[in-house]
Amino acid sequence: MTDSNPAKGAEELPEEPPRRLTALDSYQGRYLILATLLILALLAIAWFGHNYVSKVTGAQVARLEKRTNLQQQLRQGMRELQNIEEWLHRQLIEPGLRQKTSLEEQIQRLRTKLTDLQRQLPEGEQKALLETVLQTRLNRFATDAEGFLRISHDNRLRFPSTEIMQTRMRDKAATFTEIITDALDELRDQHDGSTELLLDGYRLHDTWQKILSEFRLLVANRFGVFADDPLAGMQARAGNIEIYMAHLQQELKRLEKMPAPEGTLYLEPETWQQLSRIADDWHREYLQLWKGLTSENWRRDLQIYKDSLAPQLTRIQADLGQIQASLNQESAGEIKELASVAERLTLAIFIITLADILLIFGAYLYLRTRILKPISATTQALRQEAAGITHNQIPIPKLRETRDLVSAFAEMRREVWRRQRGLDYLAHHDPLTQLPNRILFKDRLQHAIKVAQRNNQMVALLFLDLDNFKQINDTLGHLAGDELLVTVARRLKNLLRSSDTVARLGGDEFAILLENIEGKRQTRNAASKILSALSEPVKLAGHDFHLTASIGIAMAPYDDSQPDNLIRDADSAMYEAKRLGKNAYFFFSSELLERATTQLNLEREIRTALEKEEFLFHFQPIVHTRSKKIYGVEAPIRWQPEKGPLRYPDEFVETLLAIDNRQDFMEKLLCQIDELQQKCIDELQIQLPVAINLSASVLRNSTQHNLVLNSLKRRRYPELLRIEITEDTLLEDLANAHVLLKEIKRLGIPLVLDDFGTGQSSLNHLRSFPFDAIKIDKEFVMNLDKNPEDANLVKAVTQLAHSFNMKVVAEGVETETHQHYLRKIGCDYLQGYLISKPISSDRLFAMLEHIRSRLKVVN
Repeated sequence: MTDSNPAKGAEELPEEPPRRLTALDSYQGRYLILATLLILALLAIAWFGHNYVSKVTGAQVARLEKRTNLQQQLRQGMRELQNIEEWLHRQLIEPGLRQKTSLEEQIQRLRTKLTDLQRQLPEGEQKALLETVLQTRLNRFATDAEGFLRISHDNRLRFPSTEIMQTRMRDKAATFTEIITDALDELRDQHDGSTELLLDGYRLHDTWQKILSEFRLLVANRFGVFADDPLAGMQARAGNIEIYMAHLQQELKRLEKMPAPEGTLYLEPETWQQLSRIADDWHREYLQLWKGLTSENWRRDLQIYKDSLAPQLTRIQADLGQIQASLNQESAGEIKELASVAERLTLAIFIITLADILLIFGAYLYLRTRILKPISATTQALRQEAAGITHNQIPIPKLRETRDLVSAFAEMRREVWRRQRGLDYLAHHDPLTQLPNRILFKDRLQHAIKVAQRNNQMVALLFLDLDNFKQINDTLGHLAGDELLVTVARRLKNLLRSSDTVARLGGDEFAILLENIEGKRQTRNAASKILSALSEPVKLAGHDFHLTASIGIAMAPYDDSQPDNLIRDADSAMYEAKRLGKNAYFFFSSELLERATTQLNLEREIRTALEKEEFLFHFQPIVHTRSKKIYGVEAPIRWQPEKGPLRYPDEFVETLLAIDNRQDFMEKLLCQIDELQQKCIDELQIQLPVAINLSASVLRNSTQHNLVLNSLKRRRYPELLRIEITEDTLLEDLANAHVLLKEIKRLGIPLVLDDFGTGQSSLNHLRSFPFDAIKIDKEFVMNLDKNPEDANLVKAVTQLAHSFNMKVVAEGVETETHQHYLRKIGCDYLQGYLISKPISSDRLFAMLEHIRSRLKVVN
């Protein structure tokens, strides 16, 4: 919607017409002039089209010739790459084959071809890709190819497992053969009838030779000499070796047990044992060799080719193929473009010529039959327009006869447009900031979502809420608040693109629509810029204010495609950003929706629990460190549903305070404390101090301060109450907290600083607030017997509190060791499971009756 003057655009006519020639003062004369101009225009267009086609055709043909030359050079380079691959295949098959050219020469020829091609390629992706091939891929390939050649020319490097066979196994086989041969020679020299022993020796020698023969066949199979499937042949030979080896060991063990003939040297049992050890050693080396021969790395040159050279060749081929495809695509595109240009020009000339002919003929008929209608009829139609009566559109005349009528029509149209635009602007814009309002924003959001879905794009909705705006409004007044809103609107408009929309939805809430978004990263950058721009100081009432905001972000159609749902999702994300600390942005997620559903269910359950009065206090005793008398109790709130287990404050207390902001439930709970204290006085003659916790939401909200104070004043024994405030609570609003705590102190109610040591400025809190006691957080107490640092910290805090004339209560006391140490350092009171867990009022009263002697007596 435009914000311009509604009357803008209406035609203004001169008071007196200029002097004209006779031909221009009539419709017929104007027709002849127009026809002449059109004919001249047609001739000019035809001449321009001819020149344009000639120029474009010449340029395109030159580019096609150059690209054809580039493609030819590229094909030569790819042939050189194929030659390299064939060279490597021949080298793998016959490593000792002498080829006509070396691999280095082949690579250099490829490099030369590609370098020439690179010099002729224009700047762009193709040239950059080819440069990558030359500088990176080809250099790496050359380096790896050099290592491949070195390995393929050295059999020890090419077959790493053969070292075992040529050194260790061969030596052991020779030693075994030499010993068994010497033993046989010695047997043959004997003439004492050792024929059976000689036969055993021959069988042993034959078995060893069979093992060696099978081993040679196994190695031959590995190199593909005898079998199409080398591994199958190797496994068959390996099985035979194992059979022969088992037989050999069995024979050696048998011979060890036989007595040696007298006068022999090699037929002693030590000889057979030595042969057994040599056979075992040879067998172990054989198993290691078997593992190497059956692994994928049994041949290093083949492995290097598969793992390194072949993938690199494939990658280079793919890169060159990509360049070739790009060149082919450009060639086809230029040919198509050339044909398209010629086709368009021809069609345009034909259409323009035909249109001009029809226009000339139609204009002539129009002049004769339609223009010169009665002026009175035209005047009547114009008056009807001014009166708001619908009528057909009247053409704008140019001659004296109808100029007065057109003036009346223009005046009427100006007035109607001005009214319509003014009303439309007021209905769709915020009167304070001049930004689109909720109605216009939802309309633009819906339109943007439809466009995004049609174009497969994304739309981002940023829901922005100013932090602590209510305080500025309450402190400086609504005029200052309005001035701040106008400043925020101006900053947002100046920051965003012209295609984006900024709207004010109401109060201090703004909505920002970002169209044509690529993803979350772009949206995240926009949100960061917005927060940075808003953080600049704003001068209000002579003071500089630093403004912050919380932003919730929802993406369409990723999160939702309905405008109302998208606004709801962004609103939920905004509240999450506030919950996480404000001055931040947060993207909507399904977890937020689930959390919102869970929160709604919790609120419904709490409302039901309030009606049924299911909330109550439990009580945890606090005892004096030395006398062990009960000093008082702390009253944490609990929720006991009719069905289900007991629920603790962390689950519900913030939601409970938000629902019952008048603290009606707290009044009922304090009445429970009144009754308990009265019962203790009446039946046990003791005064029972009770400590209750004051939540952060009460300290934050100054409107609830009077409710709290009035509730405390209505207590029967306010002097027996203790108000506990956690240290982190004081970080949120020091000014409001100080006012409320001073008023509570005036009622004679002691103040206790709870969870001391977990905050960021503990010492400052001791100096700034009128506390009577502090509670050391159980986080430090529970590990003081294991962690000397915690023990020293507890001791230091105790001494510090005593220097401020404050009592010290230690929470989380669970062992006798804790109690002994705390008594030793002078801690005043103890609280924890060692004394008692939080219990109901009935159980507490029963406990008090049982240990009445430990209680303080009523003064």
